[in-house]
Amino acid sequence: MSNRAAELFDRFQTPASIKELIGQPEDVHLDCKEWPTSDSDAQKVFAKAACGLTNSEGGILIVGMEARQRSKDEPDLIVSAVPVPDTSAVKSRILDLVGQLIEPSIEGVRATEVNETSGSRAGFVVVYIPASEGPPRRSKKDAKFYQRIGSGTLSMEYFQIEERFGKRPPPKLALYLEFAQVGTYTYSNGQPVRYFVLGLENIGAGVAKFPSIRYRPATGVHVDTFGIDGNSHYGLPLRPSEPEWVVFRGGVDDVIYPQEIRKIAKLWQEGSNIGPDGNPYPAVYLPRKRTRWDFTAAIFQCEISCEGAPTAAIEKSIPELSTDWP
Repeated sequence: MSNRAAELFDRFQTPASIKELIGQPEDVHLDCKEWPTSDSDAQKVFAKAACGLTNSEGGILIVGMEARQRSKDEPDLIVSAVPVPDTSAVKSRILDLVGQLIEPSIEGVRATEVNETSGSRAGFVVVYIPASEGPPRRSKKDAKFYQRIGSGTLSMEYFQIEERFGKRPPPKLALYLEFAQVGTYTYSNGQPVRYFVLGLENIGAGVAKFPSIRYRPATGVHVDTFGIDGNSHYGLPLRPSEPEWVVFRGGVDDVIYPQEIRKIAKLWQEGSNIGPDGNPYPAVYLPRKRTRWDFTAAIFQCEISCEGAPTAAIEKSIPELSTDWP
């Protein structure tokens, strides 16, 4: 679900919350409908409405509310509640119509009944329509493509249809940073370090080409020069850069497929056994000699990008950690 559509779907789950919409305008994510008196009208109305939302940013339909147009330049206003007599029957019919009259089909449609009182069959039906990737959806009822713009559902222009048919689903990269273990590093003089695995995860629907991540080493988190595999190999090439950044950037042959995690490097952070009084923590016997080591909290700051997606600035908190060593 898009954030806005999900928020609206979760919000309007009681009759009181729905009736609070009276006097409010519709918008690009919110479309209110009365239940038509004939099934033929219902087919036209809901095929068009569902196409409009899915070809835009997604949103919700609230069935059982009346909205009226005020003027050409103002959004439609929600004016009254007109509950449907049987929410179960209406919900079932709407899901049938959306499934039968839209092509290609819309994945992820959800609907819920909101009855006026406990035990009552009358009330409202709230339908979630997700945004669709790839080619636009059209109504089989009239063979038209629609798009939700403001508070209206309009026929798509030729250039909009052409653009959508040529549009591929985009990639979307997310930061992968996972704690691995506490151990020793060759250049830490035998003192313990904690390791993290740094990577990128493609949570989008398209292939991520030329993936890249750069982070600020000022957090005290360093690159393990032995690489991700222990043989100085990284998941993406380590590139020269200015001192304030560590940069891993892929070339033409480096792609991350949808739902794939590309592990890039191991990072390490050195621990300290100096207590608040400035002295080392005392050794204890459990049953062998151990000393407490502290790892400080940090904010990992990075930027990730790939072809076809905007650069994203990300911050992730690394919690502090105390442990016994060895």
